[in-house]
Amino acid sequence: LMPGGSSSGSAVAVAEGAATVALGTDTGGSIRVPAAWCGVVGFKPTSGLISLEGVVPLAPSLDTCGFFARNVADCARML
Repeated sequence: LMPGGSSSGSAVAVAEGAATVALGTDTGGSIRVPAAWCGVVGFKPTSGLISLEGVVPLAPSLDTCGFFARNVADCARML
């Protein structure tokens, strides 16, 4: 796999079956790009839906916490 993005380890873990879901953060594509390259679902929710407590900010108005999953149903369960 060629994952790309700062949350790429999470995408690879889901793609390889080591995890059903995994967390990631996204400011400029760090959930969306690895998800696309690894063939998994990447969910970047509306800003503020998932708490950013404990996350080091890069761009507070754009930072979002989301997750990777094997399918949309698993993403829905996370909400």
